[in-house]
Amino acid sequence: MKAEKIFAGLTGGIASGKSAAAEMFRDAGAYIIDTDVIARRVSESREGKTALMSAFPAAYEGGTLHRARLREIVFADGQKRKLLDSLLHPLIRAETMRLMAASPAAVTVVVVPLLFEAGFDSLTSPNITVACNENTRIERLTKRDTISAALAKQMIAAQLSDEDRAARADMVIDNNGTLAQLRAQVVRICCELAEQVGR
Repeated sequence: MKAEKIFAGLTGGIASGKSAAAEMFRDAGAYIIDTDVIARRVSESREGKTALMSAFPAAYEGGTLHRARLREIVFADGQKRKLLDSLLHPLIRAETMRLMAASPAAVTVVVVPLLFEAGFDSLTSPNITVACNENTRIERLTKRDTISAALAKQMIAAQLSDEDRAARADMVIDNNGTLAQLRAQVVRICCELAEQVGR
C-alpha cells in the first residue's frame, strides 16, 4: 500500500553536511522544512524573544540577540543548553507541525539537527542521518563559524554520536566523499521515497 504523503526526517551532526544534503533533496524535487530557519523565526517572535531575554540577558545587546554569544553560553553549560531547548523546542515543534500539514508536496524532508534528541523523529518517517568523520566536522566548524577547535569539539560532544544516530536512523548518508557522491545518494533516496507515494 502506497502512502499519500511522505514526511522524511533529515538529521546529522553539526557540520556533517546535512544542509548541503537538504539542498540536494530540494533539487531532486522534495519540499524542504528547515527547523533551523523556524528556530530563528520563533526566537524573534514576541513569545520567543521575551523568554530568551529573560533567561539569557547576557546574550542580548540593545534588544538584539547575539547568536554567537548565546551559543558560547549554552555550550559551556549543559543546564543552560537544556533551558534553551525547553524554551524553544515546543515553539519549533508547533510551527513544524503546522508547516507539515500545509506541505503541498508528495515528499517532504524535515531537516532537524536534534531529530532524535528532541523527539522530532516521532513526526517523521523514514528518518535519515548524514554521517561524516569528526575531524572533518571540526575543520568545517572552525572555518565556517570562526570558532576555536575547543568550542567546535564541545558543540559536537553535545549531540549524539554518528554511531548513535545511525543506530536510530532508517537510512544513513555517508558524507566522507565528494559532493557528487553525496548527490548520488540523495537522488537515489529521493527516487525511492517518491516511488512509495500513491498517485
